[in-house]
Amino acid sequence: MVFAGINQSPLAIFLLVSVGLLVAILLAIPTTGWVSQKMANVLSFFSLEKFRKPPPLLSKGDALAMQGRVGDAFHIFRQFLKDHPRDLEIYSRLIDLAFGPMQDAELGDAIIAFGVKRLDRRGRRVIKRRRNAIVLGELYPLKHLGWRQETEYVHPKVEIPEELKGQFAPKP
Repeated sequence: MVFAGINQSPLAIFLLVSVGLLVAILLAIPTTGWVSQKMANVLSFFSLEKFRKPPPLLSKGDALAMQGRVGDAFHIFRQFLKDHPRDLEIYSRLIDLAFGPMQDAELGDAIIAFGVKRLDRRGRRVIKRRRNAIVLGELYPLKHLGWRQETEYVHPKVEIPEELKGQFAPKP
């Protein structure tokens, strides 16, 4: 019946095609959204990254530490640690502050003990090495705050024997 009217009028053909295109467009928009969501879920399944919590904005604590407000910076990093207990960078910043300008070994060891329980093997190794480097004087975090005197190795003076003194003089 519909096709019988199509043979008689070009306007009927135009209306039928227009309605068909309109229905196709209206169905295509939600369908493409649904298909793309399913594809994104499949592809993100293979990803190693997890996007459930955004990483913390560590620059605020860094800025406070650079200004010398070490206690405030330490407090901010501890707040970040509550939300992100497996973030190695936060532990590094806390260790830098505790063993560096704060000079509180007990607090630093407590942070390391907290990290040992929550970090993987690589993370535990990193925080222990960082602590040892600061304690042994190989690393000076935030040294502009003047928290520790840098020790310099002074070479003992070597006396040159009398018979060799003329050999090292520049030739005229």
